[in-house]
Amino acid sequence: MSEQVTQRPTADLIMGEPRPQLLRLDEPLARTLDLTGAKAANLAASLVAGLPVIPGFVITTQGTSLLGGADEIRDLTPADPLRTAWLALSGDGSIPLAVRSSSVVEDSTTSSMAGQFVSVLHVTGWDAFADAVAEVIASSANTELGDAPMAVLVQPMAEARLGGVLFGLDPLTGNRRRYLVSLTEGLPEQIVSGAVTGTTIVLSRHGRIRSVTGPLPARLGVHDRRRLAKLAQRTRRVFGAPQDMEWLIEPGGTLRLLQSRPITASAVPVPHSHPLGPGPVAETFPDALRPLERDLWEPPLEDGLREALRLSGAVSNRALHERFVVDVGGRVAVDLEALGVVTPKRTFWRMLDPRPPYRHLKAAWRIGRLRVAFPAIAGDLAAEVDVLLGAMPSVCQLGDQQLLTVIDNAQRTLRGLHAHEVLAGFFLDQRATATTSASVALATVTRARLDGVPEERIPAEYPVVLALLPPRVGASRPLPPTSPTVRMPSGEGDDPMALAREAMRLRVRWVQELSARAALELGRRLTERGQIHYPEDIRELRLTRLRELVDSFDIGARVVAEDHEAPPLPAVFRLAADGSVVADTSSNGDDVQGVSTGRGQGQVTHDATHASGAVLVVAALDPSLASVLPDVAALVSETGSPLSHLAILAREYRVPVIVGYRDPLEDGNVVIVDGSAGTVEVQS
Repeated sequence: MSEQVTQRPTADLIMGEPRPQLLRLDEPLARTLDLTGAKAANLAASLVAGLPVIPGFVITTQGTSLLGGADEIRDLTPADPLRTAWLALSGDGSIPLAVRSSSVVEDSTTSSMAGQFVSVLHVTGWDAFADAVAEVIASSANTELGDAPMAVLVQPMAEARLGGVLFGLDPLTGNRRRYLVSLTEGLPEQIVSGAVTGTTIVLSRHGRIRSVTGPLPARLGVHDRRRLAKLAQRTRRVFGAPQDMEWLIEPGGTLRLLQSRPITASAVPVPHSHPLGPGPVAETFPDALRPLERDLWEPPLEDGLREALRLSGAVSNRALHERFVVDVGGRVAVDLEALGVVTPKRTFWRMLDPRPPYRHLKAAWRIGRLRVAFPAIAGDLAAEVDVLLGAMPSVCQLGDQQLLTVIDNAQRTLRGLHAHEVLAGFFLDQRATATTSASVALATVTRARLDGVPEERIPAEYPVVLALLPPRVGASRPLPPTSPTVRMPSGEGDDPMALAREAMRLRVRWVQELSARAALELGRRLTERGQIHYPEDIRELRLTRLRELVDSFDIGARVVAEDHEAPPLPAVFRLAADGSVVADTSSNGDDVQGVSTGRGQGQVTHDATHASGAVLVVAALDPSLASVLPDVAALVSETGSPLSHLAILAREYRVPVIVGYRDPLEDGNVVIVDGSAGTVEVQS
């Protein structure tokens, strides 16, 4: 490792001497963080290490603390060190300068503070320089971290034929042997400010292009790419970790490093992590779950998915120990690669590896043996669950410990149902059709309303309508509106495997409802005892804490609700080491597919309540959309599967549907959706 930025107190370095107010970048003290700020200190270390940094000087934090406003700076005498340094660097004002912020709180491994401070470019003349320095210093106030000590970095402006940002790893995968470059013709500020999109390139460690998004600049040569890859490697050696860099290439071909800072932990996924996303579970859990709901329903989903993968042989034994279900603020996501929703990239070594084809062959043999018997196996399981549910007394008649036993038994049953549901998905033809529980539920709700059954009684008398409602401990969503023209499906031509999968999914929903009602009944009893304030407060407890309250009769248990609901997850993402979400856009356009054939044309809308005759664009195939599906011209979703309720239901209604489409569509645009080709054509 080469020169490092030191964070030792300046007093230790200068042996009691006064703190300098001005430093050149090539002076040893310029690498001191609390004197020159992170940006300048990093550039000083880079310059000493031989990296292509533009020379300049720094007004230290000591110097800025003594400077007044622009007028006071403007009135400095020609003999003042600052004015002397400006005169030498600018050629008496003939050379434009870049006056940049260098705060002690920016460019750290936890927070870059990007865009929080001011930098002023193309500064010509002493008066303009005084204004720029004052503006940069003033930007240090009122940050989210409070007033921050600010140094000011001053360098000559450089001309650029190409400029941009260089990541010393692939931020989509965490691969340190790949480097992400965003570039444009001209200065990198255009990329940094978001003024232009530019071109994005993933380079190998030797500068070869692995992927490119956008037009490739003709002026980017092989030599340029190799130098950028080399720069990423050199900065990593200097600072001991991959860097986030700004750079430019001058018209004469000289490469310049303008900034180097650590890549924040929240921007980098764990290396070799799998792509995650709401995918097939988005319709089961469209809303964020509360703590108790997570404990009730996520572990059985994880265990069931793992068991299905084990039985099918679809993944290696080593991979079976990984997590396939993750929770991000209550939003549920699954391993999209394990489920086959996202296909792993075929690297050179992967093509030579004999294990995946062998594993797939073994999986095909296992699935072939199971496929024939599966409808009967699933039928027996559904019948067994129906008997158990039919024999279940009202939760009001059970004791506290019996209610906890109901919850435990529900989790065991859910594991088996989830495993069979996933296996059915492996066996099923992606375009298979069958009568869905959602379509039966819609017809049932219509009939119940025509018969005058009160809304609150419909789910109790007709459990199939739970297919339209996501699981929840407490009051459920209201039933969706239905049209009197909805009729009960005939069931002709149903695929037996698709029917088996639908049977599993409906039983999953019923068992989830049983555990939710058992938990809410415990909430009512804890409220009566004064242990919690309201029955639905139980949603904020973990399952272990609920057991403790039932056993201990503690009075006045503290229930803390989460501050806000987590935002929806990206369609595909990976997790960083700190647990934050890193959206994966590398597969945009590659996984778009039509899941219901036909062509539909209409105006785009994102509002399901005004979707009649329109093309409805949604984030996920939420079961609640079943009621509006017959009236839309087409449906476009960011996530989804050909085997989802909505996809199968759309095939029943002959509504074209596309999933995996992530390009922005604005309300009011007229588009043509082709469910066969998987395309969306914007007409106006």
